[in-house]
Amino acid sequence: MEIWMIIIFLVISVGVVIHYTVGFQGFLPVIIVDAQKALVLDNRLGSDRVITEGINRYIPFGVEVVVGEVSLKEQPIDPPNQTIVTKDNIELDVDMIATIKIVDPTKAVMDVEDYEKSVTSLLMSSTLNQLGQMNLADIQKSQDQLSKKIRDHMKEDCKRWGIDVILVKFESITPPPSIREAMQKEIVAEKEKRAAILKAQGDHEVHEIHADGERILIEQRAAATHKVIKDLKELMPEMSDEKIMQFLTKTAYIDSMKELSTSSNSKFVLYPTETEQPMSKVMNAEYISRSIEN
Repeated sequence: MEIWMIIIFLVISVGVVIHYTVGFQGFLPVIIVDAQKALVLDNRLGSDRVITEGINRYIPFGVEVVVGEVSLKEQPIDPPNQTIVTKDNIELDVDMIATIKIVDPTKAVMDVEDYEKSVTSLLMSSTLNQLGQMNLADIQKSQDQLSKKIRDHMKEDCKRWGIDVILVKFESITPPPSIREAMQKEIVAEKEKRAAILKAQGDHEVHEIHADGERILIEQRAAATHKVIKDLKELMPEMSDEKIMQFLTKTAYIDSMKELSTSSNSKFVLYPTETEQPMSKVMNAEYISRSIEN
């Protein structure tokens, strides 16, 4: 075997061993990048570049050096809870979380020392800035709008780091125990108030229903009386209005006496000591009334 062939074989063998021993900065000019990841290469002789999933060529021997590896997946940023004093001097324990995605790996690696730490600090400062200018009641009413404001504020700063802020939300906003107890009492009082209002509205509606029933009954009675008067005038055109009213009064009196006499309760029935007409005429009125009904 020629000496040059032996030298080439040895160089390739040593390169393979070094490559799999020290990683992608070995002698072989290829790098295998995992899925959903990106490597940022610093080219000492030209511009920096990014390589992504798969087998990628690069210039070895220190000409191109991997200066950073980032994930292209959405990543959670979950800072520790922080205490924020509201505009009405109430201390809140606030827990926030954000979701980010790296859209420019070069900026995320080259333009900021630690992008996760920087985004965490930005999330906490933006939350403090927004909540510190509001009262507790306003914060509780507008958590969704606050989350959007914080996200929009972060987007502007994160853009220069090659990062997109996808989501910001409150995991919890916890006031002191004394405030929570007062809020609970307020909730109970509000529920009792609503129950009282509903009961009052129900009573009012029942009263209106009863009133409507009475009104309808009166209207029906008036209509029935009007019909009776009309029928009497047709039967006895010579009868005056005064006589007709006397007849109706006596008829009503007889009906009331009948109803009273059929009751099972003990009672005294008082008859008038004087009547304007003889009893025969009263009985005659009952006869006429039955004739009209038939």
